[in-house]
This record gives sequence, C-alpha cells and structure tokens, in this order.
Amino acid sequence: MRLLVLAACAALASAADLPVAPAVDLPRYMGTWHEIAHLPNYPQRGCTDTAVHYRLNEEGAFDLTNTCRKKGRLKSYAGKAARVEPGSDAKFRVKFFAFFRGDYWILDLDPDYRWAVVGSPDREGLWIISRETTLDAGVYAAAVEKARRLGFPVERLVRTARTG
Repeated sequence: MRLLVLAACAALASAADLPVAPAVDLPRYMGTWHEIAHLPNYPQRGCTDTAVHYRLNEEGAFDLTNTCRKKGRLKSYAGKAARVEPGSDAKFRVKFFAFFRGDYWILDLDPDYRWAVVGSPDREGLWIISRETTLDAGVYAAAVEKARRLGFPVERLVRTARTG
C-alpha cells in the first residue's frame, strides 16, 4: 500500500512539474494541424499522413477529428476535448469512443501558431504538430530539445513528416 501511495505522489508531482504554454488563444488554435512526429501509441500504429482538425464546441473547449492513412486507406477518429482546469486553454482531456481517453496539454506554441508541442503529463504522449505538412529542421530540433528538457523520451519519437 505504501508503494502505491508513493507512486501516486510521484505521478502528481510529475504532472505538476510539466509547464504548459502560458497563453493559448483557443479560437486561433482551431483548424488543421499536421503531425510531424509522435511517441508511439496504439491508436496511431501504422498511421501515415496524420492530421488533426479542431473545432470549437459549445462547452468552451473543442471537438476534433484525427485522420491518417492505414494500409493505404483513409481512417478518421472523432473525439471531444474537455478542460482539465477551469479557465485553462492549455490543458485538456480528450475522449475518443467510449473507452479511450488521453491528456492533451499544449506545452509550447509558436507565437504565430505555425507549430506546437503537445504532450501528456505522464510523458507517454508527445506530438509535434505544424500548420504545414513540413517543419523547418531548426524548429523541429528546438521542439525536440524542449520536450527532452521536460522529461519526454524523445529518443522514441517517430517522425511522420519531413523536416526541411
């Protein structure tokens, strides 16, 4: 029992240590983003050409649709995001289907909303996304370094788009 309590405390401390983007203009964040890289995860296994489309919803958060190609066929997965903290436009929990949920925290965001680094507080989820299908190599390297400093296992990143 004591180990469970210590593990829970460590997880909470880990989440508390994960800073997010200080200001997110949610309406400006909406639209289409292309995945440049991600940490491996079951739902995205075998995906290429991944994009996500965000739309504001009536609850003050957003709905989303992920699209990707799997075995040459276009697949899409719809989800709904809810704020984790009232008033926060950087911390969300996304629900896909009835059983799959994940944290979606905006960790870093370009001032012009051209790219973003999104992750989960357990450091198991990480996505580098861009408004374009490619990302400048220097910007990509800086995003990876930021994620490394935040404790993400960036050596496991899978690139899903070109960096130029």
